[in-house]
Amino acid sequence: MRALWIIQITLPSVADAFGQAGTVFGGWTGAMIEQLAELPDMDLGVIMKGTAATPAKQRIGNVTYYLVPAAGRDGFDIDDRHLRWAIEDFGPDILHAEGAEFAHTRTMMRVWQGPALVSLQGILSGYEPYEYGGLTLDTLLGSGCPRLMLLAVILFLKKRFLFRPRLAAERETIAMAGALSGRTLWDRAHAYAINPHAKYFPCNRILRKAFYATGPRESFEPHSLFIGNSAGPRKGAHFALRAATLLKRDYPKLKLYFAGDSPFDHARGDWKMCVGYPYYLRHLITELDLRENVEFLGALDPTAMAGRMRLAHVYLLPSLIENSPNTLGEAMMLGVPVVSAYAGGAPDMARDEVDALFYRPNDPQMLAFQVKRLFDDPALCARLTQSAHARACTTHDPQRNRDLLIAAYRTILADRVAAA
Repeated sequence: MRALWIIQITLPSVADAFGQAGTVFGGWTGAMIEQLAELPDMDLGVIMKGTAATPAKQRIGNVTYYLVPAAGRDGFDIDDRHLRWAIEDFGPDILHAEGAEFAHTRTMMRVWQGPALVSLQGILSGYEPYEYGGLTLDTLLGSGCPRLMLLAVILFLKKRFLFRPRLAAERETIAMAGALSGRTLWDRAHAYAINPHAKYFPCNRILRKAFYATGPRESFEPHSLFIGNSAGPRKGAHFALRAATLLKRDYPKLKLYFAGDSPFDHARGDWKMCVGYPYYLRHLITELDLRENVEFLGALDPTAMAGRMRLAHVYLLPSLIENSPNTLGEAMMLGVPVVSAYAGGAPDMARDEVDALFYRPNDPQMLAFQVKRLFDDPALCARLTQSAHARACTTHDPQRNRDLLIAAYRTILADRVAAA
């Protein structure tokens, strides 16, 4: 079988070979590609987008990689000519695109009329109601703070001119797709709402190697929380901060560790830090007197992320919406107790009071109380983490998920033959 993938990033494992910068994102993509490359009857190709001015090709290990220039105003597309070049060179039996929300997938659907699979990452139409993260424009505009008032304008403009065009492209892509792959009841429901005729193939993600640890962790930092993302409003970092003010009454040395850049440590010329969502977090941290309780860790590679996460007393997922958040699976795999918003596909990954403690996404009071339960009850932590680890070992089993994907490919190819 000859399968050709199209992905948004340049994989870190081959970035140097192409003279590209690596990334800490998209680790599940590289993990699945590694699994597929081990199969003797699989010939795999991967089209990656990067900053190169001209296309390039290299055979590395058992995989043929194509680096093509990112196209489109936002860099989410691929030029028809470059896609055709890779297809003609590789000669695939099936094309597989990661992310219906990326314009390159719509381009694939237009250019390639053969067997294809579209893997759902998030679904923007499901994210749309939560894009402001519960921050009302009226509240920001009425705050009396010029920068917060400007943030309201920025959020509105981003949704109007950046988010909604991508949403339209995603709808068109899903509507054209004959086969979709997803991981949760949430993404299946939203895909069905757009295209009830597409065949749906469940296939969970493979985590990055650093998270397949064995044995209980030896120690952790008491009364500490780890949050994997604070980049935008729908990730809910501001709700975590409001919950922290409640927790701080009982745990004065409470620490919140955020993976990602600090809103306090950027140059004056970085306008996003001056008026964007990071500024709102900086404003809120100062207003709530949490400066000594919050630390931003910067971009973390898999090893650093796993190490930092294992040190946390509790992993917190405060997002208002997610599909299948990788950091949730990673925390479960590492044996870190979990408090999660009951949002999107998260309930498919963990069961409330069995593998994790859940709360309503926009309820910092409930969030704080669920964290307190774990802080105060080692037995509860032990029960949840034991169950969560066992569940994650099944959900994220590399061979099982690889075999599910291969089975999907075979079904799609057989359907095409039957229809011919």
